[in-house]
Amino acid sequence: MVVRALVSSPFGETTVRIQTGTLRQDKGMKIRVHPGMLFAALLVFTSVATTPLSAWQAAEPQRIQVVSANPFGLLFELFNAEYERVVSEVSTMGVGGSMFSSEGEMTYLNADLFWRLYPTGSPLNGWAFGGKVGITSVEDTEYFGYGFDVNRSWVVGKQQNFYVGIGFGLKRLVGADDLAIQLIPTIRIVNIGFAF
Repeated sequence: MVVRALVSSPFGETTVRIQTGTLRQDKGMKIRVHPGMLFAALLVFTSVATTPLSAWQAAEPQRIQVVSANPFGLLFELFNAEYERVVSEVSTMGVGGSMFSSEGEMTYLNADLFWRLYPTGSPLNGWAFGGKVGITSVEDTEYFGYGFDVNRSWVVGKQQNFYVGIGFGLKRLVGADDLAIQLIPTIRIVNIGFAF
């Protein structure tokens, strides 16, 4: 019995001709090929040959941490930097710090511990909503503060290791009754960094 099959692969199509039954080799040994085994081998060959190359390649490593800073803020005497690490399938934790100073006016220093929820299930990539707690120094007086932020981030590039993030939030300063502003805005104009 002769079986002919047309096999498609990413490299084109080819016709395979296989003969079942008893075959003779040079030394007179007989080999019997069962049609069911032939069909199974053909099925395996077809599935392997038509599997895209990308499925055989190793998946990109998942980035689990980011170090980023706001280089554009230096033009406005505003600087912030962050370290963020994935802690679950939908959330991250990190630390961040920022500084704002203007001539003859208020100096602002901030250090926070934050937690962010990525509802799309892709930490470090997409929309994030989170909370923060930390210490803020305004006019040489330190205050405890808590607040929230909303962020959008992207991990891009050929190696998926270039990070861009933007965000906005508010932080309430506890015990800052003597200050004109008890709610401090927290802004990430554009943070640029490295994911690894």
